[in-house]
Amino acid sequence: MLDFSYLSDQDGSKSSLVLNDKKVQLLDHAFTYLRQKTGIIIDPYGQTRIYPDHQKILINLLHQHNDSEIQKLVLLFKQASSEDEIILADGD
Repeated sequence: MLDFSYLSDQDGSKSSLVLNDKKVQLLDHAFTYLRQKTGIIIDPYGQTRIYPDHQKILINLLHQHNDSEIQKLVLLFKQASSEDEIILADGD
């Protein structure tokens, strides 16, 4: 499971999204591409900071995905990147 939330969110008032392991598997190709292009590894068992430039890469890769939960993640990335915010991906 991966929990995506704003790094700056101290009180839980900003948008967040939790994806179960099956949904995270749908992101494997995008995470692999991100790692190859930037060196950033989104670890489903650790914490990773996803910076606005990296969010934009993921948006471009995932914007046409047909899964509704993945589309919610794309919207979260779009919102965060437009606000120049870092997203924390926190795995368990």
